[in-house]
Amino acid sequence: MIIAERKPLDAILGMMAPYHKVLVVGCGTCASVCLAGGAREVAVLGSLVRMTRQTNEDPIEVAETTVHRQCDREFLLPLAAEVEAADAVFSMG
Repeated sequence: MIIAERKPLDAILGMMAPYHKVLVVGCGTCASVCLAGGAREVAVLGSLVRMTRQTNEDPIEVAETTVHRQCDREFLLPLAAEVEAADAVFSMG
């Protein structure tokens, strides 16, 4: 059995603190089924991060995407350009 759980928002914000352009990547299988990292959760996290950083006068650009399976390299290859454009990648898979 696979169990996924999102880290607390404060921990995520701490990890993203030094960056100004972040790509948040979700997974459409295990993390999605656990309601911890699918497309819906990626969108929610992106909004929370943007709102919090804006409120703290430290804006951030957050790109959001979800792949079918993060555990298979073939599904990640199409993200190469988005990864290169970001300062950091935050995986929710």
